[in-house]
Amino acid sequence: MTKTKDRTTYILSRREFVKHSASLGLLAAGGSSLATLLASCSSADEAVALTHFIWAGGGQGDIPREVVPAYIENHPNVSIELFEGSNSETYPKMIAAREADPDKPLIHFGFFNIGITVQGHQTDMWASLNPDKIPNMNDIPDGFHRPENKGIGWGMVGLGLLYNTDEVDDPPTSWLDLLDPRFKGKVALWDADFKRSLVPIAHALGGDASNVEEAWELLSKAAKDGQFLAFGSSNDDMKNALVQEGAITVMSNSFSRKWGEAGVPVGYAVPKEGQIAFPLFFQIVNGCTDRQIEVASDIINTYLDAETLSRYCNITKAIPAHPGAKISEELKAHPAYTAEAVQNAMFIDWDTMATKDAEWKDRWQREVLAEME
Repeated sequence: MTKTKDRTTYILSRREFVKHSASLGLLAAGGSSLATLLASCSSADEAVALTHFIWAGGGQGDIPREVVPAYIENHPNVSIELFEGSNSETYPKMIAAREADPDKPLIHFGFFNIGITVQGHQTDMWASLNPDKIPNMNDIPDGFHRPENKGIGWGMVGLGLLYNTDEVDDPPTSWLDLLDPRFKGKVALWDADFKRSLVPIAHALGGDASNVEEAWELLSKAAKDGQFLAFGSSNDDMKNALVQEGAITVMSNSFSRKWGEAGVPVGYAVPKEGQIAFPLFFQIVNGCTDRQIEVASDIINTYLDAETLSRYCNITKAIPAHPGAKISEELKAHPAYTAEAVQNAMFIDWDTMATKDAEWKDRWQREVLAEME
C-alpha cells in the first residue's frame, strides 16, 4: 500500500501476482454452485430494474447469460438489462448520463478493467461495496480490493502483442516492434485505449507513466511515416485487422485463445520487457437505489463464487482472483501463464495514467491521429 498526500493507493504487487498465479490448479467442474446460491431466493421482492454492463466478444457474456436469468427466475420482480460493449466506449456515456441526472445511472453495475476502475475512482463514479452483502469478497486476496471497497477484483489477464500467424513469419518480441519498420502499415492500435500502447512503449524506452515524452515523439513520427493500419474502438475492429490485413496489435491473452479456438490465425507474443498485468473488477455505480445495490450485490456475489468464477475464467481465458478457482491445464500452457511470463509481468501506474487522461487524449488527437490524415 502506497500513501500519498491526498489519497491512499492500493497496488497489486509483483509478489502477490506471482504467489496467486502459482496457486492455480486443475479445472473445476462447474454449475452446481449457481443453483446452491440461488436456492434460497424469494420472489416477493420489491420491483426494481437495473442495467448490467458486460464485455462484448470472447465468451464474456456466456456466464452472465446464465447467472442473470437464473436470478430473475427466482426474483420475478427484478428486471436486468445486459448492456454489452467495451469500457472505453461505454464509460464516457456513463459520465454523460451522470451529468444529466446523477440519480439515473446509465449502468448500475458490471465488469470494468483497471484503467476505467481507477478513472472512475478519481471521478467518484463507484459506490462502496458492502462485504456483508457480498460475502465472497472475503475470499479474494487483499491485492484485488480497491480503496474504500469501491470495487472488487475478480481476475486478471496479460496484455501482449497479437499477430496473424499466417502473415507474420517472425513474431514480435518487444513493445518497440509496434514502431518497427518491418511492420509498416500493419499495426492496429486502440483509439480510446491508446494508453495500452503509449505506456508500455515508454517502459521499453526506459521510462514509465510519468516519463512518456520519447514515446509520444516516436508514436507521432510512426503515424506520419505510415506505420499504423488503423485505430480500433472494439474487439471486433482488432480481430478484423488481424484477419483481413495480417496486422499486429495489443490485446489480452484471453482473446488470443478465444479467437484461436474460432479459427482465427492468431498468436500471442509476450514482449521481452514483460506483458502488462491487467487486473479486472466488479463495480456498483453511485446513484443506485438501495434496492438496486442489493440486487447488484447478489449478482456480484454469485460471480465471485469459486465454481462460477472458474467457469467464467476458463471460458474467457482469464486468471481468476479467487484462490479456490481453477484453470485448465491447457490454459496454463499458454505463453501468458508460464512462470517466466508471470514473474516478468509489467506493472504500470494506472493512477498516474488516469490523472493524465484528458491531457493525453488531446495529445493523441493532435500528435498521432492528426498525422494519419
